[in-house]
Amino acid sequence: MINKRSLDILLIQPPLPANERHKRVLPLGLAYLASYLRKKCPDISTEILDALVLNMRYSEVIREIQKKKRDIIGITFWTAQAPFAYALAKAVKGPDPNTTIIFGGVHTTCYPEEAGKFANYCVLHEGEQTFYELVECIRDGRTPDNIKGIAYIRDGKLIKTPAQPFIDSLDDIPFPAWDLLPMDRYTTPLHVVGGRRVPIIGSRGCPFNCSFCVSPYMWKRKVRWRSPENVVCEIKEVIEKYGIRQVHFWDDNLLMNKGYIEELCNKIIDNKLDIKWVGLTRASHVTAHPEIIGFLKESGCIGLEIGIESVDPNTFANIRKEENLKSLEQACRLQKECGLYPLFTCMSLNPGEHITTYYLQAQFIDRILSGLPWCEFFHPFAFPVYIGQFCTPHVGTELYKEAKNLGMMLADGWQEYNHHTINFVPNSLLDDVPQRTIKRLREDDYIICTKAAWGWMYDLYPYEESLYLQITKRCSFLRFLSEFFVRCNGRLTLREIAQNLSEYLNISLTKSLRFCAIITIVLAQLGVIQSALFDTEIELELKRIAIPNYFRTKWKYRILCLFAKILRL
Repeated sequence: MINKRSLDILLIQPPLPANERHKRVLPLGLAYLASYLRKKCPDISTEILDALVLNMRYSEVIREIQKKKRDIIGITFWTAQAPFAYALAKAVKGPDPNTTIIFGGVHTTCYPEEAGKFANYCVLHEGEQTFYELVECIRDGRTPDNIKGIAYIRDGKLIKTPAQPFIDSLDDIPFPAWDLLPMDRYTTPLHVVGGRRVPIIGSRGCPFNCSFCVSPYMWKRKVRWRSPENVVCEIKEVIEKYGIRQVHFWDDNLLMNKGYIEELCNKIIDNKLDIKWVGLTRASHVTAHPEIIGFLKESGCIGLEIGIESVDPNTFANIRKEENLKSLEQACRLQKECGLYPLFTCMSLNPGEHITTYYLQAQFIDRILSGLPWCEFFHPFAFPVYIGQFCTPHVGTELYKEAKNLGMMLADGWQEYNHHTINFVPNSLLDDVPQRTIKRLREDDYIICTKAAWGWMYDLYPYEESLYLQITKRCSFLRFLSEFFVRCNGRLTLREIAQNLSEYLNISLTKSLRFCAIITIVLAQLGVIQSALFDTEIELELKRIAIPNYFRTKWKYRILCLFAKILRL
């Protein structure tokens, strides 16, 4: 039996494969876990190690763990972090088998059969109550058979206990344990205005069933809400303790409940909270209640993130988005009319998309942003190319089950299941036929493609790579781009071009497919290539892209232009 006062718990967020090149995501799940445990068991020592925001290597995490004896180590992780979490668990259990390893998070919940091989216990779905009960069980020396919501391996077999009921009153969960986190390190700027932001969640769950999203599996399509008073109290605490007056609401659908958002805005205004905030919602929720948009602005809203994902009606059906372009455009127009900046999320390489899709997507986004200033704290590029995230068939989603029939899976291990690695290319795109609309690539076409690849494909340009290797890879990419464009003759499919270039340049087919995919997205948006199979109602009005001075002053731009000229000879 472990002495209650000596119990020491360390909660860990592992780094991501590209680590510092990813935005610094505050581990809200661990912060809630720690605060709930401290409320229930104030005698327990709890710490959080955010190896992602601290940009820690594997050896550094191990050294940090070894600084003192840990009774329980809890690790929560996404699929891309799974290999790191498994290796970490093995390293800890080797010299100290008495340390209890507990896994939680999305990947653990979706794949306990695998995660359970490396941990003593897996906490599934919502973690606060289950983790607390498991900790109590461990320090009392009891078997965990009666604890709901866990999985573990016994005698080589996976045992899953009945599901833990979701917590009915979210107000009963204390505010996240901000004091256990290095708050000064979370520097991802707020959309539009920049500056530090803090994430706050007013609800858990989503009733929709988008095929690419793991929320239906995690939360069982059930939605629960915190009281507006509770949310406002948390905002006040963040202002008082950290001086942060910018909030990013991480709810899946912030505007789903009109009465709730109206009351929340009223509380913010009544308490005279001088804040700026953004939140994620659906276009249909905006268009259903246009009268509240001005009210949102009065409470400090500067823009609403709307999931565009794609502009292809076939894709909407394939990913079960249940939205349409008319409502998307109307939702953005309503925001602009009220002085808000229409924000959006989008994905590339969704099932059903073809080459023309990307041109139309760029035209659509250009239209909804017309008349607005180019915002560096929202658009990652200094030019109008919109990639968003790469469609990823995450474990636990319907897309993961269907992906092999819808396209080619390219991921080589869990670490590549992230939105900045091309791990899936749909058949609809692979079977399309690219056709040139100009005779030769221009220098700026080379520079935009290279910049887009560098900014999005983290496996192409790792964060800590030497300048020599970066230049070498850029040269290799530029050559591939030139050869790709030559083959856009209106006769070869994208799949055939990728196979041809794989053999011609002596590179792997996976690498060739990834290069073909990113180049197709960019050149199609620029109008440099189009589909030879699909006509569009919108005429391709080809125009010269004017690159901002952002590039003209960079020595990298001048070097790449030189390479581009050489390739054109």
